[in-house]
Amino acid sequence: MPRIDIGGITLNVEERGSGPAFIFIPGLVGLLDAWEFQLAEFSQRYRCIAFDHRGTGDSDKPPTGYTTELIARDVIALMDTLGIDKAHIAGTSTGGCILQNVAIDHPGRLRCAIFSNTWVKADEFIMRVQTTRKRIAVTYGPAEYVKVSSLFTNGAQQFRFNLDKVMELEKRALTTVAPVDILAQRLDMSMLHDREAELGKIAAPSLIVGTLDDATVPSYQSEDLHNGIPGSRLIVMPEGGHYSYRRHWQEWNKTVTAFLDQTEASV
Repeated sequence: MPRIDIGGITLNVEERGSGPAFIFIPGLVGLLDAWEFQLAEFSQRYRCIAFDHRGTGDSDKPPTGYTTELIARDVIALMDTLGIDKAHIAGTSTGGCILQNVAIDHPGRLRCAIFSNTWVKADEFIMRVQTTRKRIAVTYGPAEYVKVSSLFTNGAQQFRFNLDKVMELEKRALTTVAPVDILAQRLDMSMLHDREAELGKIAAPSLIVGTLDDATVPSYQSEDLHNGIPGSRLIVMPEGGHYSYRRHWQEWNKTVTAFLDQTEASV
C-alpha cells in the first residue's frame, strides 16, 4: 500500500479498479482494512480508494490537531492529489461524521454520500461509550484499548461467525496503534462532532444505513440523520452490529449497489 503526501501529511492509501471514483472513509479505529469486502467487490466497477486516517495505521501521526473537520479536509486533499474532481463517498461511524463535513463544506466534490452506522452528534449514550474507551486507553494502554474497541465495534455475532476477520483487523490495529495521547484526542473529536444544524445543506443523494443491534451507535441516530438530510434514504438492518458492512457485507453491498445505480441513472 503506497504512502501518499497530500500536502503537510502523508497518508497510507489503497487503490483498486478503474471507473468513477468511490472513496471509503473508515471509522474511529481508522484502518482502511475494514473495507476489504467493499474494495474487492466495488473495484470491479469503480476506482476504489481507502486510506488510514491521520493518527492511525501507517499514516502519519501528528501529536495534535485532531478533528473530524480536519480529516474531511484530508479527504479533499487526497482527491486533489489523485486528480479526482468528484466521488461517491462512503463513511462509517466516525467516518460518517467526517463525511458530513465533506458534504456540508465541499458539496461540489460529492456524487453521493453513503453513511453507515454513524451519528448526528454524541448523546449521553455515545458519550458514555466513547468515554469508557478513553478511560481504558489512558488507564491500561493502547493494546487494551484496541481489544476493548473490538468488542464495541465488531459485536458478539462477528466474534462468533467471523472471528478470523476480527482477529486480522485487530492484529493490524495492535501493530500500528497510536500513543495514548493521540487516541484520547481522536476519541474527543468523535464526541465533539456536531453539524446537526447544517444537515439541511447536504444536497448530494444520500443513503443512510443503520442496524438495530448496534451496541456502539444506536439506530435512532440513523433516523436522526435521515430526518436531517433532505431526500435521504434510510435502511435499518435487523442485525449486523456496528460493523454492518462487514458482518453482512453481501447485503450491505447489494443495498449500496442499488443506490449507486439509481443515483447514476438520475444524473
